[in-house]
Amino acid sequence: MSENQDILLKQLEKDDERAYARLYALFFVPLLLFSRKYVNDEEVAKDVVQEVFIAMLGRKKEFYNMAALKEYLYNSARNACLNHLRHEKVKGRFESRAAREGEEEERFQERVLEEEVYARLAAAIERLPGQYRAVIRYTLEGHKISEIARKMNISLDTAKEYKKAGKKRLIIALRPSGDLFLLLATL
Repeated sequence: MSENQDILLKQLEKDDERAYARLYALFFVPLLLFSRKYVNDEEVAKDVVQEVFIAMLGRKKEFYNMAALKEYLYNSARNACLNHLRHEKVKGRFESRAAREGEEEERFQERVLEEEVYARLAAAIERLPGQYRAVIRYTLEGHKISEIARKMNISLDTAKEYKKAGKKRLIIALRPSGDLFLLLATL
């Protein structure tokens, strides 16, 4: 071991700031390149290497030779990279789960609203006079007005009139609710 290396190891043992400066100058770039291979991101790799050096501050360090110091630094960098990758994986799973739960909650709220709208619409339809109610029900089932007239044994004009009058009554019955008005507009 060279005299400079021996001095560096003794300075590290004494927690001398000059030793950290030399250590940083000697190993920052190699550790950065090493770490970047794990995390595939230069900024993250820089953070990892800085964490390795910061973690050394104030800790008892007795390295018998430079090989032991290098092994410590590279193992620390590797472990920090693996911790980062584990954290990112957990964070990704959490974000994915949170997004799914948010979407599920949104869909749930939409279904609740939709059911409330249909329940109010169904109640309003039940209050319509018999012929109006039948035309509106058939319309909601997707039947064409000509089919409805034929099924109900009424003229096409009468079926159209019942549909028009039924929609008007529903709009009046459901007026306080704008979302129901939009639903009726599709009839």
